[in-house]
Amino acid sequence: MHTPRLSIGVPVYNGARFLRATLDSILAQTYTDFELIVCDNCSTDATESICREYAAKDPRVRYFRNERNLGPAPNYNRCFQYARGELFKWSAADDCIQPTFLQRCVELLDSDPSIVCAYTKTMLIDEQGRPYRKYDHELDLDHPSPVVRFARLMFVNHRKHNAHEFWGVVRAEALRKTPMKGSFPSADRILMSFWTLQGRMARVEEYLFLNREHPQRSQRAIANRDFRPGSALSRWIGGGPTPPYEWWDPRLKGRIVFPEWRWVWEYLRAVRMTKLPLRHKLGCYAVMAALYVAFLPRLARDVLIAGEQLLRRLLSCRGATPTPDTGGAARGSQTCDSTRKWAA
Repeated sequence: MHTPRLSIGVPVYNGARFLRATLDSILAQTYTDFELIVCDNCSTDATESICREYAAKDPRVRYFRNERNLGPAPNYNRCFQYARGELFKWSAADDCIQPTFLQRCVELLDSDPSIVCAYTKTMLIDEQGRPYRKYDHELDLDHPSPVVRFARLMFVNHRKHNAHEFWGVVRAEALRKTPMKGSFPSADRILMSFWTLQGRMARVEEYLFLNREHPQRSQRAIANRDFRPGSALSRWIGGGPTPPYEWWDPRLKGRIVFPEWRWVWEYLRAVRMTKLPLRHKLGCYAVMAALYVAFLPRLARDVLIAGEQLLRRLLSCRGATPTPDTGGAARGSQTCDSTRKWAA
């Protein structure tokens, strides 16, 4: 049996609206030595029937349906678990790629073994697939020094940079040296930090990645939701990154979380886990020290909001007076237990 050189993973949940366009754009590539892995996260719309239709007519399509919803990140990682190629690419179920996307990326990777990821420039498209704006906030992560690449990723303007480099073609070997995609906001940036430490991320200077903007995207649909329950401060000083923790991991709904502290810890872990010469390792730790200083206001915001949430819960416990004849003691105990809901 032929083993394809490139594996493409499409994690999807209720993505029937744009799924056909996504699959068609992948199957129309000029580079053909690939497999297309679709991991359906127990969708309730027409996603399953669409995927089975494509799998029946093209042997490159491999369809897997989860028995239950695993959450976004585990479903992303499951795509890679099924991958057989030496190269890998994730594709969102609402984005598209131009016919030469894979060919150009593979050619770039083949030209230099020091390149771990190849990606292209981005064109934004609307709900109907019509291009409407060029996206020009990609980073220059092609520097020979891992310290410089890491620093550029650390200090990028997150409001403008959408981490489109993540949707490029990466060497599977480089991906295996990471903890994979985590269940927290901006986990794609954390994963990219591992790639920048391992090698260069090179860009094809053509607009071949088509990123679809539409109201149902998670960033749009959840942006205005109150995701720091019990916090009035978040309305004034901001609540942190979106989508929130509870979107990535429903078990954390209502818990006290520290998203900015988690980012710093994850970046430190990337430096610690990656094998680098001592001078580069020390340089990256120096970058982290500077990042910590720059992040101080955001780290302080995490602490302030967590303190407010905890104080409100403690006051709520004190106000829960046990009433023997109505079972109030049990209810009071249950309320106080909520103060133990912490998440790193």
